Amino acid sequence: MGFGGFHSRRRVLGLSTSLLALALASGAAQAQSNDIGTVDVRGQGTGTGLPVSSDAAVGSQAPAGSAPALAPSQARLNADQPGSVISDKVIRDVIAPSSDYNETAKYTPGFLSSNPNGLLGDSKGGWRGFQDGQFNITFDGIPFGDANDPTHHSAAYFPGSFLGSVLIDRGPGAASQVGYATFGGTMALRSIDLSNTYGGNVQTGFGTFNTMTNSLTIQTGLLGDTGVRSLLQYAHANTDGAQTLGKVNQDQFLFKMDKTVQDFRITLFSTYGQEQYNNVTGITYSQWQTYGKRYGAVNSNPLSQQFYDYNNSQKATDLEYIAIEGDTHGIHIDNRVYTYSYWYPEYQNNGANQTLEGSNTSALGNPAQVKIPLPPLGATSTKVKVLGVSPGQVVGYIKYNDYRAYGDILKLSHDFDAGYASGTLRGGMWVEHVSNNRLQEYENYTTGLTFPALGNSLQASYKLDLNSSFTNYQPFIEYEWRPLPGLTITPGFKYESFTRDHQALVNQTTLQPMSYSATYTSSMPFLAAKYKVNEETTVYAQASKGFLVPTVSAYYVFNPADSHIQAQQTTNYQTGVVYKNERITADADFYMITASNFPITTTLATGETVYQNGGTARYRGLEAEGTYAVTPGLALYASAASMDARYIDGQFNSLRVGDAPDYTATFGTIYDDGMFFGSLMQKFVGGYFGSSGQKLGTATTNATMNYVSGWNTTDLVVGVRAEAFKMIGLSLPKTAEFKVGVYNILDHRSTTEIAGDPTGSLTPNNTALTYSFLPGRMIFGNLKISF
Repeated sequence: MGFGGFHSRRRVLGLSTSLLALALASGAAQAQSNDIGTVDVRGQGTGTGLPVSSDAAVGSQAPAGSAPALAPSQARLNADQPGSVISDKVIRDVIAPSSDYNETAKYTPGFLSSNPNGLLGDSKGGWRGFQDGQFNITFDGIPFGDANDPTHHSAAYFPGSFLGSVLIDRGPGAASQVGYATFGGTMALRSIDLSNTYGGNVQTGFGTFNTMTNSLTIQTGLLGDTGVRSLLQYAHANTDGAQTLGKVNQDQFLFKMDKTVQDFRITLFSTYGQEQYNNVTGITYSQWQTYGKRYGAVNSNPLSQQFYDYNNSQKATDLEYIAIEGDTHGIHIDNRVYTYSYWYPEYQNNGANQTLEGSNTSALGNPAQVKIPLPPLGATSTKVKVLGVSPGQVVGYIKYNDYRAYGDILKLSHDFDAGYASGTLRGGMWVEHVSNNRLQEYENYTTGLTFPALGNSLQASYKLDLNSSFTNYQPFIEYEWRPLPGLTITPGFKYESFTRDHQALVNQTTLQPMSYSATYTSSMPFLAAKYKVNEETTVYAQASKGFLVPTVSAYYVFNPADSHIQAQQTTNYQTGVVYKNERITADADFYMITASNFPITTTLATGETVYQNGGTARYRGLEAEGTYAVTPGLALYASAASMDARYIDGQFNSLRVGDAPDYTATFGTIYDDGMFFGSLMQKFVGGYFGSSGQKLGTATTNATMNYVSGWNTTDLVVGVRAEAFKMIGLSLPKTAEFKVGVYNILDHRSTTEIAGDPTGSLTPNNTALTYSFLPGRMIFGNLKISF
């Protein structure tokens, strides 16, 4: 039987557990045939599959055992820009159950991400050298992010068990792709599809660092003749953390329901989560040498800034939407009204400076060292007396952050049948308003008292007291013109108007009141062309403009108008090719993105960070990935990206942008015969400069101080499904599944990030720089029983 039999029959390799590793390495196995329909793995798909010409034919929806079913990452055949789909099957079979969305994308070309706390906790991800905040993250098409800039807290929203798939669009998308940073691309998270039949699963798992996960998923199926379908999910995870005292505890809930009413489908969605954790962070070189790589700047000493009771957080999030989609009078309507929020149920505790060590870290005699603002009251001794801080007492600050967004995304489309002018006209608008209250108040942690305001001044009590908001409008229009069979040409236009209102009683850094409002606008044209050469091959090209408003941190100055921080403008060019059939998925692309008004951060002598215009930066590179099915159920995968991101004018001309590796590469093999499954993946990351980027070497600056050498990890996952349990005499439910993962098999502890500004540094023993590391070898086991 050849690969043409994927649509009706599949090959099941009769392997024992002991032979699985050999099969993964060699691709050799003896086979016997079974009908596809007999393999029912509940949540993995029945193996019937869609034709690979469909963009939905990935993972469980692709022909069983084919390359599109097994690929850890793959492009869409009908793509008009570079991108990678991470399927439901990869999320369930390859990625650790405690993973966040960044972990799901780690094998895609150019992706950089690492969680120093191990299997659970916040991580930052990005691709091509774009850092979090320079691209969109959406959930079911809704952009979300922080109120100060479009950055994210990966552990606060959407655990891996809530994800149906993840799409990494490494480009701005069409004009109809809304978001605050489309030029960098979009990570599109999608919830699990609703099912017409009742079912679900319960899972429990345990791993290194006392990491535990439990989850429950219930699909109600169609409820009688009401036409209503629902999905309910709960996920819990907790860990002691790879970093000392890096405890994390999470609980997440999700509800989704839909109903068809005449020609429209109405979907209701809601999710809520809480997260508690200690504020582990990167450590200084001195801390690293003294306490080791496991130290996370949190300890058990109540006389230090690092005491865990002075450094902990509790966060809560929710997201709700109502989606209405359908057709009327030849117009397709897709409208999503939504709200989401992020807040602290309790004040966050923070040591004034977690890089300080010693038994007396209140820094008496030098209040500026712990960033305690004071009015000009004369000598240091007078200041200490006013503060009421005694020797040995520890000072820090409590923090509150609360933002809520309200928005609406309306998309309309209409097909025209007009000969050579045939095509689809799309238009619509995204409107969003976000309000944000933030407070940071100093506290004497030894006494548990905050500092009173002195007279009419709040400066001795607060480092920030801010109410800010912004309103965003993005109307768009585009026409997907189809002049010839297989050819589409899509011109489009999007306009953005973004108004930020900044009202501070105490502005961060300046510690003065400030009232400021600014409106940023931009016109963003778009043009894409795509040609489907045949049923298996598509080529495309794209050009567009992008836009990103300044972060709220750029307002932490006496007069933002004088700082000359302008909105970032980008020009994007991309071209590529996609090839896909049942045996091969392959794609390659070239990109060049130029960003003017590129914002960079500078750390002042006081330790405060300010923003300035870094000039123009250019990102360019080559990316490719592919999966080859050696036999039905066994595939080889490889991805690679060669990247260059550097300034091409301005004060940093020719220097490299931060967190932009020279390259990434992944090699591996994936196996699934319906009974046994597994993967062996190795990822390589080339060298890069830390998040603040490359600095000029001078007599007082070591230019390589924040250079991160290349690193790599190797991951192995082995799993068995119900029938295999019978082979060893265990009687378990027929839908039982067990998998074990060993991540970072070789126990590498490489440096993955050096944060901070190295300017003025000649040696590593500098508290302006902090280091993060790979967490070492991690093992995780997970049992899932479906129903």
